[in-house]
Amino acid sequence: MYEAFISGYRLADVSHGKPYYVYCIEILESKTGTRHFIERRYSEFSALHRRLKKDNSDIAPFPPKRVRNSQPKVLEQRRAALELYIQKMLSLLATKQQVLNFLGIESQEAAFHKRIHKADSSIHNHSNTLGHHPVLTFHCDPYVPADSTNSLSDVVTNGVLLGIYNS
Repeated sequence: MYEAFISGYRLADVSHGKPYYVYCIEILESKTGTRHFIERRYSEFSALHRRLKKDNSDIAPFPPKRVRNSQPKVLEQRRAALELYIQKMLSLLATKQQVLNFLGIESQEAAFHKRIHKADSSIHNHSNTLGHHPVLTFHCDPYVPADSTNSLSDVVTNGVLLGIYNS
């Protein structure tokens, strides 16, 4: 389970263009205790909302864009509304994964499925290159005596060959 908090906002200084506000998001994975700190712009939240709205009918209300969005009162209202929005979207099964992707967090379930898929594809790729699976292999040729100076026969090798080929 994930808990989301928007602890604040700050003015991001950019070397080119106009400065903008980013919202400081803290995500806590309650199972592992891992904390993620992410910053996103309002426009990025808005783009997420449009994607979620296109795919799902049951989504939380989104805070509207205001003309004077740099006033502290407006920024604080928007911060609180975005926090409620993210919490609601993380609680819905249909939107949870898209929100985690938006935040750049890979859920444990998704990571598990990715590892399983990767393992499956590597098995399939390996079997396709071989064309068959080896059944029995020898480190040396069993028909050629390993030590020709020894007058005793290899009882184990003879027993195995007799068991395999004369059964």
